[in-house]
Amino acid sequence: MGTTPTRARRAAPADRGLGAGPARARPRARRAGYAGGVRRGGGRAGGGAQARRRGLGRPARAALAAVFALGCALLAPPRPLPPELLDALAARAEAARGLRFEGPVGAVFVPPEGLHGVLARELDAGYGRADFQRAEAVGEALGLWPAGLDLREAVLELQTRSVAGFYTPLRRRLVLVLEEPPAAAGLAPRLEAVAVHELVHALQDAHSPLLAVLLGLDDHDDLAFAIGAVLEGDALLAAFRDRAAQGGGPPPSPEAFAGELGDAPGDASLPRFLRDALLLQYPLGYAAATALEAKGGRAALDAALREPPLSSEALLHPRPDGTPAAAPLPWLDLEGAALEPAGCRALGSNAFGELGLRAFARERGASEARARSAAAGWDGDRALALACAEGSASVWLAQFDAEVDALEFAAVAQASRRPGEVVERAGRRVLLAHRLPPGARRAALAAPEARHADLAAYLAARPQVLARADRLRRAAAWGGRPAGVGGR
Repeated sequence: MGTTPTRARRAAPADRGLGAGPARARPRARRAGYAGGVRRGGGRAGGGAQARRRGLGRPARAALAAVFALGCALLAPPRPLPPELLDALAARAEAARGLRFEGPVGAVFVPPEGLHGVLARELDAGYGRADFQRAEAVGEALGLWPAGLDLREAVLELQTRSVAGFYTPLRRRLVLVLEEPPAAAGLAPRLEAVAVHELVHALQDAHSPLLAVLLGLDDHDDLAFAIGAVLEGDALLAAFRDRAAQGGGPPPSPEAFAGELGDAPGDASLPRFLRDALLLQYPLGYAAATALEAKGGRAALDAALREPPLSSEALLHPRPDGTPAAAPLPWLDLEGAALEPAGCRALGSNAFGELGLRAFARERGASEARARSAAAGWDGDRALALACAEGSASVWLAQFDAEVDALEFAAVAQASRRPGEVVERAGRRVLLAHRLPPGARRAALAAPEARHADLAAYLAARPQVLARADRLRRAAAWGGRPAGVGGR
């Protein structure tokens, strides 16, 4: 599963340059019977071309990011925004992004004391306890977070403390956190910036499949991070553009934005990997968005919503012009590596990418420079938490561009082995195994590999991603959660 079950922007110092403290979002159409919806025109803003619908043919979701059903807080149910206010904010988002809504936009607000209940219902509508347990088992087995971490509570606590607003692709609506009911005349500038950012996410949901992908993706955190960075960078750039149109300063440079974000207080209570997955998508995504716009204008931003980068590596190591590197997505098929005949069965799986390898090295005591160097050269990874005949076990297979890269990562892993852990290397591959029988280790090192040229190819190979997103959205429309939603 993804590590951040709601796409909600944080009220962090990074938002000071924007004058906002938004939440990650994306509206597109309000559900029938929901108040607070206003219909906008179809098509691309300022042009006669037909608006893009789902550029990939069969869209879907996730973690870094997933987001789900918005229920009512027990004491403070969501209330609709005034239609006049929503209409004005939606028009600003359309002008800033250059896209138009194809249907009604849903938007509600809750008081701060109602936020925890709203977020809890969002989380629980998309993830069951079994989903969280699988994610906890994988991350704990690999040492990415401490034993006993309650992932649901950690995410919920962080978002309750930091969220000023968010967009839920599950119900396709904007949620703002407001101390008082808003006036039709407008909100405070900070909150208007939050709303515009989140409404840009709604436009993304209307014109691309990426939010649906995040919603359905539950076993590839690195792909979720890359998609989340594209969405956040795109929305940040549009929100900065809106700020300039309202009389504020021009959009900051990526370096200035990253510097300001770097001054934000860290979430020390979160494990490093979760912290990095949450924070780094903002500066990396914003740098990618500004480079794409500089190279190809808004058409390049639109193209990225259809064909995004597929890994954290593509964002951490961009081309010389700053745009994300284009590379196929490696898939190391540990699930198909014949581990079960060796007496093991998979409990949960994930892929963490270069960002995850770097966090692993840091957690194992490597310096920042050593961790970056050891993780560079990533060319695919897959991790499994297992139940074997001899007890619980785990395996993490990482593949690198060259044998020298594999040697460097293996040296870091070998120097920090835990009791019962084995580090093995075969050519460009490194295996970290904990309590895994020798036969299963050999099978894992020889796991078959596939490469997906783009997101469309990945989704064609894994139709369950889109199917999960569709089940969740249909269940949200009926006010429930589908049975077996977390199953493979």
